[in-house]
Amino acid sequence: MSSKPVLRWLVLLGTPLALAVLMLFHPSPYSDVITELTPIAGWWITIHTLQFVLFAFMGVAVWMLTDGLRGIAATVSRAAAVVFALFYDIGDAVAGISTGILARSAAGLPAEEQAAVAGAVEILFRSPVKNLVFAVGINAWAVALIAAAVALFWAGAPRVPLFLLALPVFFMGFDHAFPFGSLTFGSFFVVALWIELAWPKQPADHGDLYPSATPPLLEGER
Repeated sequence: MSSKPVLRWLVLLGTPLALAVLMLFHPSPYSDVITELTPIAGWWITIHTLQFVLFAFMGVAVWMLTDGLRGIAATVSRAAAVVFALFYDIGDAVAGISTGILARSAAGLPAEEQAAVAGAVEILFRSPVKNLVFAVGINAWAVALIAAAVALFWAGAPRVPLFLLALPVFFMGFDHAFPFGSLTFGSFFVVALWIELAWPKQPADHGDLYPSATPPLLEGER
């Protein structure tokens, strides 16, 4: 995935930047479905369709943080990035695309039928299955970034941006709608850009999770 620097930056930096901007326009119509969601159902479907693609690429971006590194932490980070992309996308499709389709279908219906549609949307919003899928995705995001910070730490990456990876972990726990979504992906963009500029040449191979505890023997000592 890192064979072409332009492609790497496009995914690693372009994806979180695009999401940070897109989340500025993410509404939060959670209190009154018919009144708030129905008028914006078209945009609601559009933004969640775009998110469906971008969240998948966001998993790739997290993977790229440890690209070229080996060891337990790097492997855990990449595995968790895949889990995040799969589960968060599934949860967002249920909470976003499906509810938008239902809300759009309510336009022009009699009040009784609109109430039935609103009830169906509420069921999807509050579904324990959807919440569980989202929870798995959110926790996988946290594991992926924390493990990436550990792997990059032992590989010699700059320390300050690694500690700042706590910001996208923290903000993701709230919501991806504005303002938390923009804060989540905006902070990830800043951290990734900082690492790329301050540590441009990443080691190609790290077979051990931790550096060796003993120095190598000199020629005369063998």
